[in-house]
Amino acid sequence: MKKLITTSALFITLAMLPIACSEFCNNPCGCGPVFEVIDFRVQSFETLSLTTEGQQVSPSTSLPYDFITKSFRIKETQNVSYFEESNNSIPGVAFACSPPSPQSQEKMIGIQIINSKEVEFADGEIFKVGQDISDFFEVNYFFVEQTRPIPEFLENGLTLFREDLFKLVFTKNPGKEVQLEFSMRIMLEGGLEFNLQNEILSIR
Repeated sequence: MKKLITTSALFITLAMLPIACSEFCNNPCGCGPVFEVIDFRVQSFETLSLTTEGQQVSPSTSLPYDFITKSFRIKETQNVSYFEESNNSIPGVAFACSPPSPQSQEKMIGIQIINSKEVEFADGEIFKVGQDISDFFEVNYFFVEQTRPIPEFLENGLTLFREDLFKLVFTKNPGKEVQLEFSMRIMLEGGLEFNLQNEILSIR
């Protein structure tokens, strides 16, 4: 008569095997589940004028330069689905695992800000039409207090998630009330570019 192997016996047998988990399970979530990962491709971005406290204001409202941000986030996406399965799962043995959060297929690799209206500051410096003024801005996630130069923040490319909210902060004290008008060019891997025109930042 053949002996039936119970589920408990199976687990005891597996536990006695002199094999480390990493040798038969390469899934970072654990050993086994099959799940669909729904990542996305960015279709568009949108901007908001937000105070550092999170209040949305009109772009024409003049506020202290270190209190107002030109923030941006993903507006539209297109889902890209693919099927992922552990190659070394144990047949008949399932382990619970949450799939990773959907993320952009392409990383954000650059932000360029081009001045579109000549403006003069109190110290006599003039921003010309067409001038790249990216170096006068710093960036970070909105809820992170410290900002960083754009090239430093995007040094290794940045994976995007749908809930991300970023802020751009102007770093030069204008010395008087001025209104900056500019375009934003957001660059992703694979040659993807998003141009946001007629952006306004009113500062003093």
